[in-house]
Amino acid sequence: MIKVLFNIIMPSLCIFCYGQGAEEYVRMGIEMNIRNDHLSAIENYSKALSINPEFAEAYVLRARSEYLLSNFTGAIADLNKATEIDPEFAEAYILRGRARDAIGDHQAAIGDYQIVVDMDTAFAEAYILRGRSKYALARYEEAVEDLNMATKIAPGYAEVYLLRGLARDALGTHEEAIDDYSTAIGINAGYAEAWYHRGVSKYLTGDNSGAVADFTRATGIDSGLAKAWYNRGLALSRLGKEEEACADWRVAAELGVPDAVVALDELCTR
Repeated sequence: MIKVLFNIIMPSLCIFCYGQGAEEYVRMGIEMNIRNDHLSAIENYSKALSINPEFAEAYVLRARSEYLLSNFTGAIADLNKATEIDPEFAEAYILRGRARDAIGDHQAAIGDYQIVVDMDTAFAEAYILRGRSKYALARYEEAVEDLNMATKIAPGYAEVYLLRGLARDALGTHEEAIDDYSTAIGINAGYAEAWYHRGVSKYLTGDNSGAVADFTRATGIDSGLAKAWYNRGLALSRLGKEEEACADWRVAAELGVPDAVVALDELCTR
């Protein structure tokens, strides 16, 4: 059976397994995490480990706090220890993969997610994260394969379809990408990024009117989405609506898009 982190906070936890003191410090650490006081949480987990240095869950919990404080190397060190003590602790590999992704070591992260997949072929999160790591390495076809598996196991995550759409766009299969963004939107109609990226894909396939409609929905959901304003300007310009395009580029320029400033200088001088 795969061990996961949530076991540590289940009511059925054996409070005498590691000694009352260590368990109490872990409980206090969890309370500090709930309060977003991660430094105090780390202190409590460290006290637990001083009592019992073989307490794998305490290493993982401390690593999670370190991860949330962006101390990724510290988190990895703790997770190395946790997996040494308990090689079946799936959550430790997942979190170590996340930490390795955070420092740009995507190949090592893929190795961690692979360990979890080998333990449980139906662990959707491992496929999602491995797909994301492969995407970061421009291994787009492999990313799509992992995300295909993830959608079969857990079809209800809009973010997974968005990521698969990005990989398909990178492969030049824009129609398939549009299908993925549409699925993401069907799951979450307020997903501005999905509307935006579907607009980009439509723009790339020459559907400028469709692109404008999607960029409009994206900016309606998130008025600060600068890239949507800029790209809607591009699509409007293609449609010959220069005045409207310039208006969008002005908004994008105010939001800090350098290309919008260039477009204004070159195309909106009247």
